[in-house]
Amino acid sequence: MEPTTLNPKTPNSQNDTGSNAAKEHVNRSLDEAKAGAAEAAAQGKEIFRNSAAQVREALSHTTDQAAQYVQAQPLKSLLMAAAAGAAIAMLAGTVGKRHGHS
Repeated sequence: MEPTTLNPKTPNSQNDTGSNAAKEHVNRSLDEAKAGAAEAAAQGKEIFRNSAAQVREALSHTTDQAAQYVQAQPLKSLLMAAAAGAAIAMLAGTVGKRHGHS
């Protein structure tokens, strides 16, 4: 007896059933993947929103502290700002000389 081969051009009810089941399985898997991706995106968005709010709050708090310090110690703050500006200028000059921009 010769082995039978399925001809893809001629429909076979058993082959069609298996094909339909495979298609349904693929469609369910795709739907589940889409749902999982949407859920992960929503969670990521929420995490990002919460993190951004925390950063804004921390920045606001730090800015308030800096303003209070400047009000309490104006001369000291001015000297610190001048020293920081001088350090940045020296650093920029050094970097510029290394790259041949002077």
